[in-house]
Amino acid sequence: MSPPDSAPTQDITHPGELYGFLEAFTLPGGVSLCFESGDGAPWPVVVMNIVQEDSLCLDISAVREIVPRLRRGETFQLMGQVEGAMLTTQSLVVREWHEQGERLLAICDYPQSVSVVHRRQNFRASLRADMEVGVTLRVAGEDTPYKGRLCNLSLGGCLVELPLAAAAALKPEQTIDSIRLTFPNQRHFELPASVRHVSTDEAWTQAQAGCEFIDLSSAMERLVWYCVKEVERESARTVMHTGRPLEPSTLFQSSDAAQHDTSHSRQAKSQPQPGGAMASRLQKVTDYLNAQLVQLKSGKPVASTQLSRSTDTLLALWQQDRQALLYASACFTQESHLVQHSLMVAVRMLDLAQSRLMAPERLKAVVACTLLHDLGKGMLPDVLLRDEVLSPEKQDQLHTHVGVIRERLDDCRWLEGDVVEQVIGMANERLDGSGYPAGKRGDALPELARMMAVVDVADVMTRPGRAAWTQREVYRHLLTQAEGFDNAWVQRYIRRFGMAPIGSLALYANGALAWVQRHDTHGTPSQVHVVLNTRNPKRRLDQPLSGHDIEQLGALKEIVNAAHYRLTPV
Repeated sequence: MSPPDSAPTQDITHPGELYGFLEAFTLPGGVSLCFESGDGAPWPVVVMNIVQEDSLCLDISAVREIVPRLRRGETFQLMGQVEGAMLTTQSLVVREWHEQGERLLAICDYPQSVSVVHRRQNFRASLRADMEVGVTLRVAGEDTPYKGRLCNLSLGGCLVELPLAAAAALKPEQTIDSIRLTFPNQRHFELPASVRHVSTDEAWTQAQAGCEFIDLSSAMERLVWYCVKEVERESARTVMHTGRPLEPSTLFQSSDAAQHDTSHSRQAKSQPQPGGAMASRLQKVTDYLNAQLVQLKSGKPVASTQLSRSTDTLLALWQQDRQALLYASACFTQESHLVQHSLMVAVRMLDLAQSRLMAPERLKAVVACTLLHDLGKGMLPDVLLRDEVLSPEKQDQLHTHVGVIRERLDDCRWLEGDVVEQVIGMANERLDGSGYPAGKRGDALPELARMMAVVDVADVMTRPGRAAWTQREVYRHLLTQAEGFDNAWVQRYIRRFGMAPIGSLALYANGALAWVQRHDTHGTPSQVHVVLNTRNPKRRLDQPLSGHDIEQLGALKEIVNAAHYRLTPV
């Protein structure tokens, strides 16, 4: 079988050349034995001796499980490598057996030819859309692996399709602990690798990461090459119309376990989206943020058109139902902290600005700049974002995120310059001059900058992984830090979002924990979703309540930090 675009091959039959290539089989690293029937997987063996034009002696002591197949006379090939080429013998069969102490030796005929596959490093076998091979990337220092789908495979590396959120967490040239390939028959292999590049598709709906395998052993290279050939063979099965039909690759024959996993995955996908239809529409904005992070890490500027569309989406969703939007923005807990924060602050800045009757063009610029205000952090070393205590030098490095994102705004000429300056440039400044990047103080901070500082910090203080402040503690801190934050804007924020903000977790007198979904005209919760009773924490609840039905929960005691209870919005 030799499909179009396959790796160049050469058959070696000349006795001198043939012996020279076969000598490579005796080098450290050994060779692999591949049966011609069954799955064709490589088994590690050692070529102990070569008698030119007579026989090969194989040590199979380490793989005695294949002895029954060899004794039955099953044919096999030997696969090895030399000087950047992969060698494969003609079909062989064992003709003699010898035991030497604990060693088991098999004697087979001397092959009359060897196929040499050249430049295999550059040959990539592409997978059709229906050839599902799962990929799991484990990144150094990250607890949660990233899952994707294999697009193509070569001995040098692979191309992986990833969700935007996963791609946004990666950086070009980033070393990963391992990349795990899982085929439909549940065979899996883990390989050391690094990320060479990350990019999005034209529609910004998916991303692809190019990964390079590093420091593969000889045995692992042969295993990868076996997978490359099987991918090529399976891809060719449906395009070859003449000759004997190809047998299906066993790597792509789904096992019962795989079918169960697929069924489980479908059930998981059918679960209702937290936040309902509003969250489904808001997903477009989180997709934009993730895709924009991928683009920024690749050295590209902020995409003006996509930013404008995402901002228009937020403005339209607010007009449809502001309370549903506030709740939905709290439901994206599976996104990175950076994306969660950017979305939440943008929605609350939009809501607070709408209450101040801002001009439409200026309002759009404010929301757009809020979406971007922290994305510069995505281009900085991860350690600056993970460590809560930073040295002065690392603090200065972290503070550069403001300038980093502003340098990428050249294509966004529709953004008002003073809005960019206040929302992005001054979000981290403080009235007492303790902020950054310029240490501005007092009257040097306009109203929009003061407003942004309050909205930004109010969200940061409730992010998981931080000190896990309650809502009351956040408000108390802001009110008592008048030297840093404008007290008038703090009070406006509290009046607008209330002591029990939409999207927060409320603890009631009867012990119930409920997500606040809507307010009445007085800012009191009028619709909640009960998920747990702290007096019986092993029993999870799923009970929406509204209006007077909420009274059965008793008085609202306080707003708690959901991270303490490991709860996420429903």
